[in-house]
Amino acid sequence: MIGMLAATITPAAAEEPGGTVTPCATRDICISVHEPGSTTSGKPGGKGETVAAKCIWQGKEIPCWDDELGWYSNATSCWYLLVSPKPAADDQRWGGRDPAGGEIYTVSCRDGSSTVQGDQFFAAAPAGPPPTDNVVTLRREALAKLKLAPPVMHAAPPGGAVVGAPVWLWYERSRESADSRSEQAVGKVITVTASAEVREVVWDMDDGHSVSCPGPGTPYRADLGRTESPDCKYVYRSSSAHRADGTLHLVATVIWRITATRSDDPKASVTFDFPVPAATPMPLRVAEVQLLN
Repeated sequence: MIGMLAATITPAAAEEPGGTVTPCATRDICISVHEPGSTTSGKPGGKGETVAAKCIWQGKEIPCWDDELGWYSNATSCWYLLVSPKPAADDQRWGGRDPAGGEIYTVSCRDGSSTVQGDQFFAAAPAGPPPTDNVVTLRREALAKLKLAPPVMHAAPPGGAVVGAPVWLWYERSRESADSRSEQAVGKVITVTASAEVREVVWDMDDGHSVSCPGPGTPYRADLGRTESPDCKYVYRSSSAHRADGTLHLVATVIWRITATRSDDPKASVTFDFPVPAATPMPLRVAEVQLLN
């Protein structure tokens, strides 16, 4: 793929327990994450995508909130309405419990007809609003905004490499190819922030070896002479004369560390590495050292 590469998301081929995010066979980013409290569906996003929870009663979708009954729970087929204001500490509904330890809810259940169960104590909220945003969709939107460009490679000194002499390696720095940055997708309640930073750059030197560099590398200048690159270099041990065209073909792959974080639960972030290789190999001739008598 030549030109700009959009870090888009497609459904993963398989889902591991708890979800997984991995590079696909293509350059797209695969995501398959199960959100607690949600249901999994093959539509609209395909296998492994999670969707916002819905309220179901007798096989039919119903509103999760009723102005008179409160929030509905799929687990119990009941509605729970928080009693407000909070009853006094000596109210018999507390049953001698400390009011600081919970709340009183009015419970209404359906078993063919609406039956009022009355006011009951709960240490934790028995029901509440389902997710109003599809977190997976927001992740997809945020990650799609991260445009990752293939590296444009360079090597020096000019004129080709020499066996035993360090070769400078670098690629052109740009916002899309080297700079750390972040993008956001904003929902009704949740905001997902996707960030990208270069973890390493792996150069395939086409001689059976590779070299890992921490970043884009330092561009070579003529005034640097025979000095070595401070951050990305390689030394060839044999020439390229044995190749049919006398040329090696180098490929640099930028390994991006991608993180997607949701505003409502920063701990529920997903992090993975995403490789972006150069669009085309870079030719390089490696000559033997010429000895003078």
